[in-house]
Amino acid sequence: MKHLTPIHTDSFCVLISVYHPYRWIAPHTWKMIQTFWPNHPPVFFCGLTSEEAGELPHIPVHEGHLPRVWADFVFDAAAKLKADGFEAVYFFLEDHMPLDACHELNLNTLLPALLNTLPASYIGLMGWDNKRFATRAGPVLPAEHHRLKHLTTERAPRFHLHPSLFRMDALIECLEALKQHDKPNPWGFEKLSDKLDAPISKDFKESCYQICGSELALNKPRYLKLFMETARHWFFHRMMSLVPLACRLGFGKQFFKFIGFDDFFYNGPFPMFYSGVMAAGKINPFFTKHLKRRNDRIFDELLQEISQREAQ
Repeated sequence: MKHLTPIHTDSFCVLISVYHPYRWIAPHTWKMIQTFWPNHPPVFFCGLTSEEAGELPHIPVHEGHLPRVWADFVFDAAAKLKADGFEAVYFFLEDHMPLDACHELNLNTLLPALLNTLPASYIGLMGWDNKRFATRAGPVLPAEHHRLKHLTTERAPRFHLHPSLFRMDALIECLEALKQHDKPNPWGFEKLSDKLDAPISKDFKESCYQICGSELALNKPRYLKLFMETARHWFFHRMMSLVPLACRLGFGKQFFKFIGFDDFFYNGPFPMFYSGVMAAGKINPFFTKHLKRRNDRIFDELLQEISQREAQ
């Protein structure tokens, strides 16, 4: 059984790391947080100088030279927040913004409380009821525990960088391990942290969960939509099993694009698009198509900037 010291779950914040070339996205993410999560806890961006951050609420980097080591500046920011009394944190990258109304009660009260009652070190908001994560990542808890999935298997998506709720001490321990890794960047963070043999406390590794979005979303799907989403979930997991074969036959990328594995909006308490604004170092075309399909004026400035950058 896990032995996690209880924390003050009302002492939580949001920490968003910013990769310097993607700093143009950060103001849009801040705007979407203010729009779709108006009663948000304190928000802090990290990875920028005060001059670069401008009006963003931020924790400035100690040194302004480039390139910046991601593990170092995120660790410094998390350590400062812990010293300031924050014991839990929603942590994610600058290009994962909320795209619809958040369920503020669940984000602000229910999920932080679960860090103690489960207990949990990590709760991923890109939940298990989507079309990418493996269905065999662990058992699903009963309805009274909101059908969270306990991540127990090897290579389960622990400590991932989609928006997630961390105990602050768990995040800091993950970052301490990453600082010794040969790739101290977001890619290295996920590759290192989701391993069962990662140099992270056993209690933290065994206390990781994913939500079920349909249980905790503000706009829950009705019966027909829920049935369709369940069928889609089943179909895409079957298709994912064919990816290795498609790669061996030489058309893995074409198969991946044709099926549209990365083209989906995830409806949970923090509604988001799967890969965010960026994918493989470029603007994610699926993200852009999604915003255009929405045809909502709140996204006009973001779409205009995306269009300008694609034209460069």
